[in-house]
Amino acid sequence: MMTDTPVLLAPTDGAVAEVTAATEQISLKDNNNEVHVHDENCQHDHEEHTGNAAATEPQGRNDYDLLEIRGTKDTTTDPDVKAYFVAKELYQGAMERLNEIPEGADAELIEKHKDDIVSVTGDLMRAFLMDEKACVMNQRILKLAEQYEAYVQKYNPENTSTTTVENEEEGAEQSNTIYTKDSVVFVIWILFGGQQYSHCVQTLGFAISEFESLRPRMLELRASCHMALRNYKACTEDLEEVLNIKPDLTEIHSMLGNVYYATHQAQDAISHFRDFVEAAHPDSRTLPNAYYALATLTLQSAPSGASKKKSNQALKQAAVLKEAQDFYTKAQVADVRFKELYGVPTGLNEIKRTAVMAFQARSAGRDGLLSTDSTPALLEASEALKKSFKSPGISSCANCGRPDNVANEDRAPELRPKPLIKCAKCNKVAYCSRPCQINHWNSAHKNTCNKK
Repeated sequence: MMTDTPVLLAPTDGAVAEVTAATEQISLKDNNNEVHVHDENCQHDHEEHTGNAAATEPQGRNDYDLLEIRGTKDTTTDPDVKAYFVAKELYQGAMERLNEIPEGADAELIEKHKDDIVSVTGDLMRAFLMDEKACVMNQRILKLAEQYEAYVQKYNPENTSTTTVENEEEGAEQSNTIYTKDSVVFVIWILFGGQQYSHCVQTLGFAISEFESLRPRMLELRASCHMALRNYKACTEDLEEVLNIKPDLTEIHSMLGNVYYATHQAQDAISHFRDFVEAAHPDSRTLPNAYYALATLTLQSAPSGASKKKSNQALKQAAVLKEAQDFYTKAQVADVRFKELYGVPTGLNEIKRTAVMAFQARSAGRDGLLSTDSTPALLEASEALKKSFKSPGISSCANCGRPDNVANEDRAPELRPKPLIKCAKCNKVAYCSRPCQINHWNSAHKNTCNKK
């Protein structure tokens, strides 16, 4: 296989060095007994751990651990909970065996312990593929990566290699890298755990093309990397492809719903959130969030300007308001169940905050007293939501979905952020950078752009 793109297939010194700082921080927290436990005193947003931002938090304690602490793990049949604890048990068992293997990568040590190195590596990779949140990267695992790489390079167990070009200059020297499925997954775990998302995207791309059996899981992980890099277009493309391969992966609908909601693509968000709530387990951690989102999205779709009470427009408006209210009620029920299991309410993230503000608002009557009829306040909230969702191109890059200007990455925090670049002709779409503007113009916008 020949590739012109530099792809990390082995845990090189540089890659390991990039990750070391992150893992050392984890070790410091462990040594100081500062590992965070979610309880009734916890102040952060638990919704951020239930699908909205999981991509950016691969390390640390997971909310599922609270089920074990509280003794409620066996009161739920949520398959995601079961998968997490199966992965965690596999990870912990492998770590116990890993601690019995001496550190070092000299030939004599590798020869003596090669069977244990292979076995432990295999179990750790299986655990990571089951649920990355159950697997905490640490310094000993990085040392294992070096040991496993030394084993692979010496024995070439799967008889595989790839030819890579070191640089693009003519006549550049080529090199062969021997790899196995586990060695590639190991690199992905190291990069993902160390939040080296750009490098991780490259290696995931190789794994997607090379290992058909891993394709859905690799696409899901790559989507998480794209999310962390704020490349929302690439993120949704990968998640949609996952569903094409494995339509039964219900949580992918929740992830897509969150991305489309964040990028103001209301109809796509509604579609995926509906698919999710129809198939989701009633104890799913992301169920309250999905219902709150559906309540808000349905509310903003209510028809405007229904003047006559019994007109078709008014009847349709009332039906939409009722459906939105039903979704909000289901969100509250799901919230109660979440607290029964985890001992804490779901956090007040942006989706829940918007829903609560809309559905708990009441309008004052002529006498100045708050009305018991929620309809006027809901209609007012519906109009406000319409305004916030009507111009998705202005709130994010029309090409990649990024919500801000690329130039802000090189600017000091105290400097005023540069806004998105609006199309000068129509003023209806905006871009994070000049390359995105050119790409979108050539691929789509030149056929739809019109002057004011």
